[in-house]
Amino acid sequence: MAMLFKPLVYTQEQVRWLETRGMVYQLLMDFLGRPPRMSLIAQWRRKVESGSRTAISRGGRRLMAYLESLPEADFRSVCHQEAKEYERLFSGRDALIPACESSFRSRREGTAAMACSAEVRKVYMENAIVFNKLNGECDDHIALELEFMAVLAEGMLAKASLQQSCLALADAQIHFLESHLLKWAQPFAQELMQATSSPLFTGLAEMMEEFLAADLQQLRAWRDSQQPAI
Repeated sequence: MAMLFKPLVYTQEQVRWLETRGMVYQLLMDFLGRPPRMSLIAQWRRKVESGSRTAISRGGRRLMAYLESLPEADFRSVCHQEAKEYERLFSGRDALIPACESSFRSRREGTAAMACSAEVRKVYMENAIVFNKLNGECDDHIALELEFMAVLAEGMLAKASLQQSCLALADAQIHFLESHLLKWAQPFAQELMQATSSPLFTGLAEMMEEFLAADLQQLRAWRDSQQPAI
C-alpha cells in the first residue's frame, strides 16, 4: 500500500529551533576545532553584539556575556591566552582531554577505537559528507562530529518544505546523536569544565552539554509529529 505523507508542520518554536541550531553547532565546532584566533573570537563577538540567537542555554548566555565583556585594551592578550589554553587542553601527547570519540571512549569504556572511527566514517559516507581536513583531523574528532551535525542541520533548514529529504535528514541526525555524539560529548564537556578555568571553554562545555540533549529531544518530538498517513 502506498504511503502518503502529511505536509510537514512546524510550530513557531520549531521554526526558531531550526533557524538557530545550525549556528550553535557552528560555534561549538569553530572553537573546539583548533586554537581560537583573534579573528574567530572577533567574528563571534560581532555576532553576539548583533543579537545572535545562541543564548538558548545557560552555557550560551555565559559564553555571550564573556565575549561581550572582553575589553578592547586586553583583547589581543586574552585571545593569546585562550589559544594557549586550547593547546594545553587538547593538543599533543600531554593533552588533558582526548578530543576524538575513539580515544575518549576507549579510555572511559574500553570501546574498540578503530571500530568506532570506522563507524563514524561510514555515517559520513552514507550521508555523502566529505570534509576538507586541512590539519589532518581524525574523522571522529569532536569538531568534525559537530560539523557533520551543522551540515545536516543547515540541509534540514534548506529542505524544510521537502518531505522525504527533510525526514531523512532528521533521522540521520537522531541516529548520529544517539549512536555517537551523545555517547561521549557530555562526559567530554564535564571533563572540560573540571580541567579549565577559562570562561570561554567553560561556557562552551556547559553550552554543549545542555544543547545536544535538548536538540535530540527537539528532533525526536518534531519527527514523531510528522507521521505518514495511509
